[in-house]
Amino acid sequence: MGATIPDSIDELTPLWLTDALRSGGAIPLTASVETVRAQTIGVGVGILGQLARLELTYNTPGIGPASIVAKLASPYAETKDIARFYGFYRTEVSCYRQAMSGDGIGVRMPTIYGAEVSDDDGHFYVLLEDLSACRVADQIEGVSLTDAGYVIDMLARLHARWWQNPDLDALTWLRPVNNPAFCAGEQQFQAVWPGFLERYGEVLSASSVAVAERFSHQVADTYHWLVANRPMTMGHNDLRLDNLFFDHPDGAPVVLIDWQLSVRSIAAQDLSYFLTQSMRTEDRREFGDELLRRWHRGLVDGGVNDYSLDAAREDYRRGILLQLSISVVGSSMEAGNERGRRLLDTMVARNFAAVDDEQVGELLLR
Repeated sequence: MGATIPDSIDELTPLWLTDALRSGGAIPLTASVETVRAQTIGVGVGILGQLARLELTYNTPGIGPASIVAKLASPYAETKDIARFYGFYRTEVSCYRQAMSGDGIGVRMPTIYGAEVSDDDGHFYVLLEDLSACRVADQIEGVSLTDAGYVIDMLARLHARWWQNPDLDALTWLRPVNNPAFCAGEQQFQAVWPGFLERYGEVLSASSVAVAERFSHQVADTYHWLVANRPMTMGHNDLRLDNLFFDHPDGAPVVLIDWQLSVRSIAAQDLSYFLTQSMRTEDRREFGDELLRRWHRGLVDGGVNDYSLDAAREDYRRGILLQLSISVVGSSMEAGNERGRRLLDTMVARNFAAVDDEQVGELLLR
């Protein structure tokens, strides 16, 4: 264990940051942070945690990064309990540590300067590269077709890298999607369902609501079915526009952050999540199949030669079904502010529209 784990941005003092950056190997043992200026960022974006940009000075100018981003656990007890239950914080810290290793993950991620998680999984910190020089896009407004292409190409590389790969077994922190916590989410789905209907029942189609209600009793069985019957890979599992940065100064077209929800699952779950949550519904309807074809070509180019386009389309539809757990349970979380509430509402509306468009009720277990 390196530095202690802070609970609030106010605890990110020069002394604490010196310890953390030394422990993470970001600065020499002779270097120290002299001043820190913190600015809260990601309001309405970082639903599961706190985010701050830190401007730093050192006892030796230029000895360390001038600006970094710190990510901490949520200050809300209910949200923190959800994160602990699903292992979100441990997964993210482990994923970033894997990215720092020689094997990496396979896609462009931010540079990590330090990461720790508590034994009870309820507290964590990650110190990462400040990506403010990159371009961002608003998930509520929706992704452009050009940016969507960048994301699809990156996604194909990630999935092809880990496709049915024995190396997945070595990632003991990357749980299969049918892990006990995710399966127990079926009860959480059912618990929040009455409140969900009170908030959204009158604005969603009766057909999509009926599919979601049936699926609320099939979540665990569906996860088990997937692991037994479909090819597995590493899934980001929160592949949405608010977790993407474009046009990095080093030439990378896109950088992917926020790996808290990562699991071993079907690849198309990431694809469907991105297309339905980060594209305007009308754009998904027009360009969704074109992007699905592009993703499938990327898999083939990456060495996946036993996965047909028809299978990809069916798994894409399954991914839309699986998202119902995320959108329904997520809508019950403390959003933090008005923008966060609008984001959750938008995600629900787009998910349920896709349920109807793709007729995913046909894929419910009999």
